[in-house]
Amino acid sequence: MTDLANATSDINNIIGANVAEYSQWTQESMVDGSTIIYNLSDDTEYHLTAAQMDTFNQAYADGLVNSTPEALTAVLLNDMIDLEQGTYDQEKEALTDAAKEIATVTEIAEMLVDGDQQTKINAEAYATENDLRAIKESSRQKFNTSISGMLEASITKNMIEGYAQDAVVIDVIAGAFMATNTVMDFFMNTSVSIDELSPTQLNLDWNDHAVGVNSFMYEVYTANPQQHLEMQPR
Repeated sequence: MTDLANATSDINNIIGANVAEYSQWTQESMVDGSTIIYNLSDDTEYHLTAAQMDTFNQAYADGLVNSTPEALTAVLLNDMIDLEQGTYDQEKEALTDAAKEIATVTEIAEMLVDGDQQTKINAEAYATENDLRAIKESSRQKFNTSISGMLEASITKNMIEGYAQDAVVIDVIAGAFMATNTVMDFFMNTSVSIDELSPTQLNLDWNDHAVGVNSFMYEVYTANPQQHLEMQPR
């Protein structure tokens, strides 16, 4: 909307500040007894040119097209793609942390296997002092949860990206928040998730409302052999 903002500002300046300035100095010539005679070309700089009008009209037309319920829904879905990317990155970081926690124990195990007697004694003492005598259940859970979270974020991101290209999906979502008169609630509070019973369905939830959508784009995306990954239960 930057182009529209700039074009609107230009037009408002022409019909506002410029008109006020023009009216002020031309009014001076209308005072009784005034003999000021301006040149006929003096008004040119105050004209609204065809180019200025066309620039505004094009930006305005684009703004109108991009302000329909369907267009704004598409924008929100694109924003959700970025959110899923952020979730993926967070889960990846958590996975790295969990792997480091587990690696701390396996490093000690390697000392027990390959080290000399003094190394083994030191390793056992270190493990005891630092509560590293076993891989913790919390580390295992964190590791597995992060793996599942990364995959879920990846699948959700790609489903959103694919479904956003389906006009039927866009229409269904837009129709849902328009029919319930919950426009702002939808755009401010919507969360997206994969349906637990139907992995091809995306659910959008906002406050007391929800809509589920399926799309032929799911098959288009999963046609790639590299996409044939199944979510692992947490």
